[in-house]
Amino acid sequence: MVSITFLGTGGGRFATIYQTRSTGGMLIEDRGRIHLDPGPGALTNMARLNLDPGFTDAVLISHCHPDHYSDAEVLVEGMTRGGINTRGTLAGSVSTIEGIDGMRPAISDYHRRLPHQVMSVRAGDEMDIAGTWTRFTPTRHTDASGVGAIFGTTAGTVSYMGDTDPRDEVIASHEGCRVLILNVTRPFGARLRCHLCSEDVPAIVERLQPEMTLLTHMGVKMVEEGPEEQALKLEETTGCRIVAARDMMRLDIGDSIGVHTNTYL
Repeated sequence: MVSITFLGTGGGRFATIYQTRSTGGMLIEDRGRIHLDPGPGALTNMARLNLDPGFTDAVLISHCHPDHYSDAEVLVEGMTRGGINTRGTLAGSVSTIEGIDGMRPAISDYHRRLPHQVMSVRAGDEMDIAGTWTRFTPTRHTDASGVGAIFGTTAGTVSYMGDTDPRDEVIASHEGCRVLILNVTRPFGARLRCHLCSEDVPAIVERLQPEMTLLTHMGVKMVEEGPEEQALKLEETTGCRIVAARDMMRLDIGDSIGVHTNTYL
């Protein structure tokens, strides 16, 4: 059984500033525990769910924007037991780990010395992350070094497209996924450059044909419009199972896929 806990389903500048929804990314539990894009709220919601940061095995950061990395250094401290044990993996875009195009590294020199393994990753890189085969995929975003990721879990392929325009080469890199996680920041009729919006979803889903699609990384306008209503409209359009994720929702992936809301509360 593979579990994905959404520690925050908000995203974008103003959703982060006002915490319209939490922006804590997600925790993927398979052979190990991978924390993906730990923005503001990640640690707070881990505490609410009794999830111990000390059991984190890897921290992955898709790009150098604070809604994706702000809690990462503290998670690295948790993963390394306060810096006492050299363990775990820290992986992120070149901007996150090294700095690029005016963006300083999101992780300090001190924190980059704590894990057992630290990697700058680029689209096309493949590696074992906490026991899970992972391939990093291209994005088209304001951080030119940003990446998405494909996880070859024990329950099938889970794809995270990341923050991106819906370019053909981005979509094609996720073919064959069982579960597709899309950062849909804006609702129908409110396009934002370098991000996905609701009207992008049908073409993506119809091409990739995942068993389930999850919508997350929702901006203020998306939350105001009602993510569940947006997901229902998209389900009716595509005939595919589409779920608007909620903060602290857990997805269990086995022979079937189950959705559990606030299971730990």
